[in-house]
Amino acid sequence: MAQSRKSILIIEDKKRNLIILKETFNKDYNILEARNGKDGLEQINKTKLAAVFLDVAILESDDFSSLKELSQKDVLRSIPVFLITADISDNAISRAYSYGVVDVILEPFNMLIIERRVRNIIELYENRRQMEQLFNAQTELITNQNRELREKQWDIIETLGGALESRDTESGNHVFRIKKITNTFAKELAVIHPEYMLTTEKIDLITHASTLHDVGKIAIPDSILKKPESAGRLTKEEFEIMKTHTTEGCKVINSIPSFRTTKLYPYCYDICRNHHERWDGSGYPDSLKGNEIPIAAQIVSVADVYDALINKRVYKPAFTHKKSCEMIINGESGAFNPDILECFKNTIDDIYETYYENIIEN
Repeated sequence: MAQSRKSILIIEDKKRNLIILKETFNKDYNILEARNGKDGLEQINKTKLAAVFLDVAILESDDFSSLKELSQKDVLRSIPVFLITADISDNAISRAYSYGVVDVILEPFNMLIIERRVRNIIELYENRRQMEQLFNAQTELITNQNRELREKQWDIIETLGGALESRDTESGNHVFRIKKITNTFAKELAVIHPEYMLTTEKIDLITHASTLHDVGKIAIPDSILKKPESAGRLTKEEFEIMKTHTTEGCKVINSIPSFRTTKLYPYCYDICRNHHERWDGSGYPDSLKGNEIPIAAQIVSVADVYDALINKRVYKPAFTHKKSCEMIINGESGAFNPDILECFKNTIDDIYETYYENIIEN
């Protein structure tokens, strides 16, 4: 099937010019005509064109409004517009060029030169269109592939976090809840404290990275990790071993070379290492203070403490929602960033009703 011919629009009220241009290009293009700028605009808006010829006299008569509209709609970037004029010194030419006219055709016409110039420019625009289409298609493909890869990474991380959970807690769905609470706190912080520059992408990364906050517990012996309350509190030596789950988590993350090049890696690393740091420097493993602690780890630390307080553990009973909130706000579980405590106060009742009320007996 033969390829459909493209069209050239001639906006011209001089019959002689119209006839010459039609005879030159009608063997390869459909020729469309317009006698004024308004009619020309209507045809440009509804027809796929290879080029437009525009008489400067018509352009001046409509006070360049047709050319202004084409420029504002970015039409002149995809369709070459040739200005027809008899006066090369005309100020209108400079004005037309400023709006994006691609070339000027002088009267009387030298069609041997004009035809070659017009065809070359039409070909140039077509090649550029094809290159842009190819570039856009490749960009979309890469974007989709990156999205798919990122989602697979997140799925793997959440699966790993869920598998490790069974060694650590009796409450079930701990990783799921930490993820949801982290996301809620981060979104609230982004709204009330924009100075932390928590973009949607950063919030997504922090949320997914939170599922690996305790991955280092894979290196902690069960005799310590699951030591029951009846056996007494952890000894000083046992607690020192327990504290190493922060740095052991970083070792686990670093053991996957390809993971270190992902956007998710620094958030996972910061959260693993620093989610037990405290605002006043009393935490571990590095005794960081204030905003020396990465904001991702600060957010997860509050979520983690709340979930630990409100759920039963082998080493303690569950506290009520009210008591858990009081302990966090009053600093009984360590000092936290006042900005994140503000987020905690704003959202924790809704969090409790959504994720805890139906599964916890107070």
